[in-house]
Amino acid sequence: MSLAEEIQNWQDKLSALLEEGRILQHKVALLERQHAYMQESLSRQPLREDGIGALSKLYDEGFHICHAYFAQMREEDCLFCLSFLHKEGEVR
Repeated sequence: MSLAEEIQNWQDKLSALLEEGRILQHKVALLERQHAYMQESLSRQPLREDGIGALSKLYDEGFHICHAYFAQMREEDCLFCLSFLHKEGEVR
């Protein structure tokens, strides 16, 4: 392998790593916004509110409450979340 080919190989690897870094920065920023929103939302709730009520409220605000996707934004209804709420008496 010539020196030029080796340099090109390293440049390609660097470009791939930089792109991966940009993608990860975007994901971190999204998670930080979700975290801040959830903290604000939880801080507004009364301290004596029961746990199921709090989870139901989080679900209504668009977050998963199931163990598989907990605290991730949801695009549509989740059968796991709904099953949990139904089992706990918070029937929708």
